[in-house]
Amino acid sequence: MVQEDPSLRTVELVENFCGPQTRSHVFGFEGGVKAKDLKGGTSSKSELLYVLRSTRENIKSFNEENNSLNDRLSTIEDVMKEIMKIKEFFTSQQSYVPPTTSSSSTE
Repeated sequence: MVQEDPSLRTVELVENFCGPQTRSHVFGFEGGVKAKDLKGGTSSKSELLYVLRSTRENIKSFNEENNSLNDRLSTIEDVMKEIMKIKEFFTSQQSYVPPTTSSSSTE
């Protein structure tokens, strides 16, 4: 066919030999690959529902754990604010303490 009309593009050659291209079938050498071959293994509806439920449970568990960690972090932040206030208070009190002088006599 190429010898008869060398101006034909590759796509035209394939369509002349195999028929028109469709989205559900990809032509190549020695046959074609179907769309279902690219999607992976087929699973039953019950298997897919089980995976879906399991995934939702995992997400729920992660969200609960995340909320718990956020609560703990908030508590730690509140405690740290209180500690900083206490530190500032003690620092301000120390600045008002008159310096002590030692009276030592050198005789």
